[in-house]
Amino acid sequence: MKNKKNKEDKPMNLYISKDLKIFTNINEAAEAEGLYTSNQKPLDRIKETVELILRVFPMSERTPNTNKIYIDRA
Repeated sequence: MKNKKNKEDKPMNLYISKDLKIFTNINEAAEAEGLYTSNQKPLDRIKETVELILRVFPMSERTPNTNKIYIDRA
């Protein structure tokens, strides 16, 4: 029988795979998230951040039927 703990020592697969990992305490979860983030490429982190922002604040493109320029005031 193989050591089960060996499989749990690889938290980088936590976000990549579709497997669900349940932690027994918040410290283990924070450590796994920190390892994942520290081993992630900077461009991948930016892509995930942009995807999250677009999920929270969806952008809808205007499709004007004229050649006018629209300026949105926030």
